[in-house]
Amino acid sequence: MINQVEEREPIAPPTQPSSFSRIMFLFVNFIKNRPALALFVIFPNILFFIYLSCIASPQYISEAHFMVRSERSQSTPLSMLLQAGGETITSENTYAVQDYMMSRDAMNTLLKKHNLDKVFNPPHADFISRYPNFYSRNDKESFYRYYKKHIKAEIDADTSLSVLRVRTFNAAESQRIAKALLTASESLINDINTRQRQNLIGAAQKEVDESLKQLQQLQLKLATFRNTNAVIDPEKQSIPLVSNKYALQAMQTATQMQLDQTLKTTPDSPSIAVYRHQIAIIQQELKRASAQLTGNAESLVPKLTEFDSLTIQRQLLEKVLISEVGSLEAAKAQADRQMVFLEEVTQPDAPDYPEYPPTAVFMAVFFAATYGLYIMGRLLVAGAREHKIT
Repeated sequence: MINQVEEREPIAPPTQPSSFSRIMFLFVNFIKNRPALALFVIFPNILFFIYLSCIASPQYISEAHFMVRSERSQSTPLSMLLQAGGETITSENTYAVQDYMMSRDAMNTLLKKHNLDKVFNPPHADFISRYPNFYSRNDKESFYRYYKKHIKAEIDADTSLSVLRVRTFNAAESQRIAKALLTASESLINDINTRQRQNLIGAAQKEVDESLKQLQQLQLKLATFRNTNAVIDPEKQSIPLVSNKYALQAMQTATQMQLDQTLKTTPDSPSIAVYRHQIAIIQQELKRASAQLTGNAESLVPKLTEFDSLTIQRQLLEKVLISEVGSLEAAKAQADRQMVFLEEVTQPDAPDYPEYPPTAVFMAVFFAATYGLYIMGRLLVAGAREHKIT
C-alpha cells in the first residue's frame, strides 16, 4: 500500500502592517491613554488647522506710509531749533490723523461713500471672518469693533513715519479703501488748517473791519460837514481871512498914527476928516472880518473846531487801522507757519499674495494656549486629589 503524502499549501508569512496603519495604531493608542490631552489639545488644534488651511478666506493687506509736516519742518536745522514748536504742531496733527483713521467718523465716511459694509461681506468670505458673522451683532458698534481689527494706523518706530494698513478679502479693495482713508485724512488736515487760520486771523480781521467801518462813517460825516457848510478845508480857508484881518488892523494902526500926527502938527488940516473916514471904513471891515471868523454859528471858528475834531478822530482811526493791519499781517504769517500738510511717502499698494491669516503663527499660538490650559488643568486636578487624600 503506497502511502500518499498529502500536499499542503505553504503557509504565507504574516503581512507587515503599513507605515500609515502603524502610525494610526500608535495615534489611537496614544489618544486612548491620554483622553484629556486629546480632548483639550489635539482635537482643537486639528480642527483649527483644518479651518486655517481649508476654510479661512485669504485676506490682503494694503500698506501706505505717510507723514504730517508743517511749513516749519521745511526750514533749516538752525531755524528749526529756534522754532521748537513746529515739531509739536506736527506731532499733534499726526496723532490726530491716526486717531481719525481709526474713528467712527472715518468708518461712517467709508460706509456712505465707498460701501465698506459690502467690502467686509463678499460672497467668497468664510462664515467666521466676514461681517456680519454668527458670533457678532449686526449693529454699528459691532461693526466698529470689526473695523478697528482691519484698519490700523500707527507710527513705525524705525522710520518715525505713520503706517496705514488695510486688510480686506480682495487686494484691489484693500488698496481702494486705503486711498479713500488717505483722501479723507487730507480733507481733515485742510479743515484743521481752515479752523486754525480762522482762529488766528478772525479776531484781527474783525478789528480791521470794525476800524474800516468807523473810518467810513467818519468820512461820511466829513463829507456831510463840507456839503452843509459849503467848505472844503476850514483851516486852509481861514488863512486868507486871518491875513486880511491882520492887514486891516495894520492899516488902522497906520492911519490912526497919521491922524494923531496931523492933529498935533496941523489941527486945521482938511486931511483929518479924510483920515477919520478911512479909520471908520477900516473898522467896519474889521468887524466884518471878525464876524466871518468868530461871533456866531455861521462864523469860521465854530466850523473849524468841528472840522478839527473830525480830522483828529480820522487821524487816530488811521493810526489804529495801521496798527491793526500790522497785527493782521503778523497773524497771517503765523497761520502760514502753522499750516500742516499730509505727505504720502508711499502710495497704497495692491498686494500680490494674502498675508492673513498667518497659519504657522496662529497654530503656534493656539497650541501654546491650549497646551498651557491643559497643563494648568492637570495641576489643578492633581492638587485637588492631594488635598482630598490628606
